[in-house]
Amino acid sequence: MANLRSMAPWMTCIVVTLLLNSGCETMPDWDSGMASGTHRAEKRVSKAEHQRMLFLTDRDPDALNWILKHRLQSGMSRASVEKELGEEGEFEESSKWLKASGGSFRTTDDAYKWGPDKTGRSVYLMFRDDVLVNFHPEDFNLD
Repeated sequence: MANLRSMAPWMTCIVVTLLLNSGCETMPDWDSGMASGTHRAEKRVSKAEHQRMLFLTDRDPDALNWILKHRLQSGMSRASVEKELGEEGEFEESSKWLKASGGSFRTTDDAYKWGPDKTGRSVYLMFRDDVLVNFHPEDFNLD
């Protein structure tokens, strides 16, 4: 009996060690910052969101160019374009001059205006059945 009593603490240690090691792959990954109470939720702002905010708040022409060059492409819906630019476009009822100024536009295409930026420039985009047409991002090179 005395032998069993002296082995009990050792057996307990072995069983506890086995139990602790036998399910580690199912344990969640804990962030060491969470245990110390220093964990903070940080929102990372994408470059697109940063440029969108510059355009919306400061009417920055470089930010508008960046969005046009990097975020828009022919075939996008008008809703997607408005989401990328951060605001709704203004429908241009008298867009005949735009359609006649070049490009492969139809008389039934709709023109929408974004802007002006702080330099006074507005951008007109053409949509056919609410889809962006004849848009060329290279027209907005920043170089």
